[in-house]
Amino acid sequence: MKPAVHSNKWSVPAGLLVGGFALWWYWEPFTWLAFVMAAIGGTLTFFLLNTRSMESYRRTVFISLSVLVLLTLGVVITSLGLPSFLAWVDLHQKEYYVVGQTLGTLSYPCTREIPQLLLRRAEYIPIISVWQTNFPASLRAFLLLMVPYLGTVLIFGRGICGWMCPFGGVTEAMVTGKKERWQLGFLKKKETVSGGFRFGGLKVWVKDLKYGLLAGVILSSVFFFPIVCAYCPVFWLSSMPLFWTIIGLLGVFAIALPFMTKRRWWCHICPLGATFGLLDKLSIFRVKIDKKKCIKCMDCVQECRMYALTPNAVTGSGMPDADCIRCGRCIETCPEEAVDLRWFGTVRRARGVFITLAVLAILAWYLWFIVLVADKAGGFF
Repeated sequence: MKPAVHSNKWSVPAGLLVGGFALWWYWEPFTWLAFVMAAIGGTLTFFLLNTRSMESYRRTVFISLSVLVLLTLGVVITSLGLPSFLAWVDLHQKEYYVVGQTLGTLSYPCTREIPQLLLRRAEYIPIISVWQTNFPASLRAFLLLMVPYLGTVLIFGRGICGWMCPFGGVTEAMVTGKKERWQLGFLKKKETVSGGFRFGGLKVWVKDLKYGLLAGVILSSVFFFPIVCAYCPVFWLSSMPLFWTIIGLLGVFAIALPFMTKRRWWCHICPLGATFGLLDKLSIFRVKIDKKKCIKCMDCVQECRMYALTPNAVTGSGMPDADCIRCGRCIETCPEEAVDLRWFGTVRRARGVFITLAVLAILAWYLWFIVLVADKAGGFF
């Protein structure tokens, strides 16, 4: 194995860029928070660009995001009181847009409203510890809110699932370690390689399960709820049967199966992940193997937590399938440095740009949560 140190001459400018963005983005309502986030964002970017082992940094941030989301929910419930919070859940209008309404306040981030931050149409009010936001009052206004989501998907593809998903950190924590207690060979296909056969990823029907679930969510949303609410914890809390169903699915696919197999099974049933997978080929960043350097040791196949890299992919296209979440495990485990993030799957490396944009996206999208928790923490101390 070659040394893990990876010097990048752009690490300092990239760190300053990210730090400067964080300083501007978090300047209001708490100036002190802007300096804290600038230091964290800039330092993280610097270290990510100066190591081959970006996995440990990425995992720490990724798990922290899930903790942040859960902490925000807990802080809001504690401050309002559970009865008041549940009353707000009942009053929260689960619609694509609210005709005639513009300004409103939200105690907890709404999937529909979070893009208002990127459009600079949301403002935090420290006195009452809520966000004031512009609710979409027409279909056109709602579609405008989807533009930041679409832009993020087009840039990162399914890399969102490996870097910035608010729920993925739970699964990430469960795949720590290497001991696979369950092999689940009946769900995997076999591929013939030199020296015999090797499991070559999941069977097609297992891979396609998430698309069936996505179709079910879309059909259900036609009759029962807006599709944007399907991924919102507040919506889950609006119905106890639905809440316990989601908790049960998370318990099996985000905790139990990942812990026993060291693979990210939640991503194989997540309808939102299925959407990212359908658009993944439009992403500008793709993992690709340099066939001239590859010695076909299959270490990358063994390390892939998504079954996205298979022996046939290594010997064939040199690219994982649409389930690749750009986590970087295959990059840092390769003894020949043959694997990397590249522009549109070409030979040009793009890891530095990808990492910089990923940190920027995290800082931008999680402003709502960070500010709210920072305000509550400041009041506590």
